[in-house]
Amino acid sequence: MRKNNDLILGIILVIYILAINLLSSTKIAFSIPIVFVGLALIVFHCTKKRLRQIKVYKKIVEFFKVMICIGLIGFIGIEAIIIAYPKNKKENSDYILILGAGLTNGKTPNLILQGRLNAALKCIDEYDNTGYIVVSGGKGDDEHISEAVAMSTYLIDKGIPKERIIIEDQSRNTNENFKYSKEKIEEHSGKFLDQVSVKIVTTDFHAFRSSILAKKNGYENFGNYSSNTVWHLIPVMYTREAFGVVKSILFD
Repeated sequence: MRKNNDLILGIILVIYILAINLLSSTKIAFSIPIVFVGLALIVFHCTKKRLRQIKVYKKIVEFFKVMICIGLIGFIGIEAIIIAYPKNKKENSDYILILGAGLTNGKTPNLILQGRLNAALKCIDEYDNTGYIVVSGGKGDDEHISEAVAMSTYLIDKGIPKERIIIEDQSRNTNENFKYSKEKIEEHSGKFLDQVSVKIVTTDFHAFRSSILAKKNGYENFGNYSSNTVWHLIPVMYTREAFGVVKSILFD
């Protein structure tokens, strides 16, 4: 059985990615790298008998084992921080910033984005948050309208007054969400960003990285309020986020 672990893991990864993309109405980010890993494991299983004939095979395998162990230690450490990071600040704030996450059929908030919008509504309805709402997200190549406009429509349909919503529709990623929303908040409030409080609404897996990027963009008085990840997306989203944290620290 142990000899087939690579084959079994490879098949599980490929089937999982195919399943979640069929269950979801939009393409799931990070699908291709995971499918690639799954296929690589399957190919490795089918060719390892021939590979063993290569003189340096054992050294190559040992090298990859060491690298994988080091990578796993780092990965587990980052995941522990992502999971443990505070995600549910209920106190009132001057502004509620909802981060975009993609649209279904180019015009409707996808499941993840609906979760964020519903989390913001919960903050407003159950915890009496009275702040203005900033919806942040531009128009992707496969989208008919900006994420911000779709988010605004969703909130208005749920009873939020249009006058309470501020639209930021130029951003293309999380870093730009914060950059352009900062401009909107300062323009609207007439104050510097450090003079107002902001509640960042995102998904639980994204709370830690969003806080890193918020600080890089000058947000000081902020807290997170997060929605829960859809259960079948937890493995892929949390895996992707570990790499996203490294990218944001080094390059954003």
